[in-house]
Amino acid sequence: MARSGPPAYAWDWFSRQRLLWREARTRLTEIAAPAATRYHAVETRPEVIALLRADYGRDPVVRDVVHRVVAEVAFLGRTDVRFSDLGLRNPPRGLTWWWSALTGEEPAPPPQPAPPTGGPDLPPAQLRLDEVQQGWGG
Repeated sequence: MARSGPPAYAWDWFSRQRLLWREARTRLTEIAAPAATRYHAVETRPEVIALLRADYGRDPVVRDVVHRVVAEVAFLGRTDVRFSDLGLRNPPRGLTWWWSALTGEEPAPPPQPAPPTGGPDLPPAQLRLDEVQQGWGG
């Protein structure tokens, strides 16, 4: 894991998970560290995320809290198994980045099904919703 911190897409995913950023803020306000004062002063998502992003690369306490929160809340403490064992069919790449950062495992991309066809003499078949969600037809 790079010490410069997560890429923008990983922070974007994190910021959309209200339970994660709120829990990280709460835990940081409860510790006996200089970071506690800073996190007492912020409450809204933009404020908390901006502070987490700024502190992540330079404060190991903040980085550790963020990692523990992601591991416990997003992955339900199951970072001792392979990513495929979690049963996520089409995980967002922000989520997979956090998995890789926590475990060192690079999850395999989900298998891409063959595009649907209607046969040699028929027009292409109507796409099913799950095929659209997997990226076909776009």
